[in-house]
Amino acid sequence: MDIKENKKEPIIFIGFMGTGKTTLGKYIAEKEGKSFVDLDQLIESRTNQTIPEIFDAQGEVGFRKLETQYLQEAINEYDIISTGGGVIESSNSMEILSQYKFIIWLDTSIELIYDRIKNDSNRPNAENKAFDELKRLYLSRVSRYNEIAFNRMNTDNDLTLLHHNLMENIIANDQYWRE
Repeated sequence: MDIKENKKEPIIFIGFMGTGKTTLGKYIAEKEGKSFVDLDQLIESRTNQTIPEIFDAQGEVGFRKLETQYLQEAINEYDIISTGGGVIESSNSMEILSQYKFIIWLDTSIELIYDRIKNDSNRPNAENKAFDELKRLYLSRVSRYNEIAFNRMNTDNDLTLLHHNLMENIIANDQYWRE
């Protein structure tokens, strides 16, 4: 029997940086008693390097290879996973994601995203970018998020409401997700 058949489908959050993937992932994991990992934090802990250090040493292509490797590892180990905003940039990561049902695209306004991340030096693809540059990057990724997502959620809402709506939707589509 396939290992995947013995394990519940993970909930995997995708979406642009600053949309709340880690915040919501941690919240839901705590409320549901599930395991959680932020993929970028997993990469940093396993490589003993920050994301900017990896980008400097290996470039974005090298980082995306690591991201794909640790994405598969995270799927095998955790119930709830928050990915980095660019996980959809890799065809290998998209191939992995396409095998799972609960890919949740978290989204919010580009203005709110910009306010949240404009001074975050740990985001190499956003650092020192003007609003218009960041908006172009966001728009270049929207169709890929939409292509792979089971559901899109606007994170302008309260965490409690987001949690309730998400779990209601997941349970309606997989009565075995909750134990």
